Amino acid sequence: MVMEKPSAQLVGREFVRQYYTLLNQAPDYLHRFYGKNSSYVHGGVDSNGKPLEPVYGQSEIHKRVMALSFRDCHTKIRHVDAHATLNEGVVVQVMGELSNNLQPMRKFMQTFVLAPEGTVPNKFYVHNDVFRYQDEVFADSDSELPEESEDEDLERAPSPDTCRGARPLLRPHILF
Repeated sequence: MVMEKPSAQLVGREFVRQYYTLLNQAPDYLHRFYGKNSSYVHGGVDSNGKPLEPVYGQSEIHKRVMALSFRDCHTKIRHVDAHATLNEGVVVQVMGELSNNLQPMRKFMQTFVLAPEGTVPNKFYVHNDVFRYQDEVFADSDSELPEESEDEDLERAPSPDTCRGARPLLRPHILF
């Protein structure tokens, strides 16, 4: 009997249920969702006010999760999107609210890339995890726009309107 492959949406929703249940009840074990090559970045700033750098690997992720001191953590999941991605993986975006250590709820966005784990069907691990609090991303004062460096100006591609008559770029190694 062949097992039917679950949809990306089903995989995403089940993962979200398991992940946030563990976050709320036993955050000490959260690192078990990750592998040796996983990356994890969690919203917040360091002592210099700069965004925290990502950490890599299960043991470093465990240390970072422990440093975040999740206690009396509660989440309200508002929306989950999940889509199939490369190599049978699933990308999952979660929007919701999180309260840690009896603090007020804060809106957050979290994106996971779930990768298949070995040859076991329908078993995934978190390959990438990016978490940001909305209030850290969208600061109250929009009047303070970040300054652009000269390098950023050079990296920008011109819009199609400024390239009339130009031939389209061909992408190498893409077969149709």
